[in-house]
Amino acid sequence: MSSTELPRGERPQPLFEASSWGWTFACGLLKVAIAALAVGLPFVTRSRLADSVGWMLLAGGAAEFALGWGAHRTLLGKVTLCSGFLTVLAGILFIDSGWKGLFPLTTVTMIWLLLRGLISLDVGIQARGAYHADWFWLVLRGLTDFGLGMTLLLGLPMAAIAIILFNETQEMVSSFGVVLAISFAVAGVGLVVMGLTQRRREAAALAGALPATV
Repeated sequence: MSSTELPRGERPQPLFEASSWGWTFACGLLKVAIAALAVGLPFVTRSRLADSVGWMLLAGGAAEFALGWGAHRTLLGKVTLCSGFLTVLAGILFIDSGWKGLFPLTTVTMIWLLLRGLISLDVGIQARGAYHADWFWLVLRGLTDFGLGMTLLLGLPMAAIAIILFNETQEMVSSFGVVLAISFAVAGVGLVVMGLTQRRREAAALAGALPATV
């Protein structure tokens, strides 16, 4: 038996199914909603900024972790499980931290984005030979998060100097919110597309047009 051949009677797991298509779709919609909330961060008071970001991360991370928990052996299950854990951890760090201002938020968010980006890129590249094109969304998400993380890393020294000299401005908070919004939006849209793709595969399999797994 070859290294890729499965024991008799055992079905291969789909590469990109972390749960039912409905849960994948719902998790994507939640992330898109969080992205919309992130755009409104400039309207949050400075003292509540860390808590607000923390609850956004905790909600998105918990949904993602739950999505990947039931299928941690699949590629999408692995990336959602790891990404969800990192996001929950970042959210917990923010909630009731007592942090005020953008500097600590930006530093932790930068690390979170870089790690998430590397995980998504790694899994997406592994899956690039898959029959369907869901791997593209993992690579896009990885490139987006890593690029946003590098943007924060490169801009952090200048931002720190600007905060010291001029205090935080509404534009700085708005820029931070846009960074979060882009990350959540790309991840959310990707999950929505993956969920719909999974639904089509399942429907085709039931109709006998395609095998149930890829």
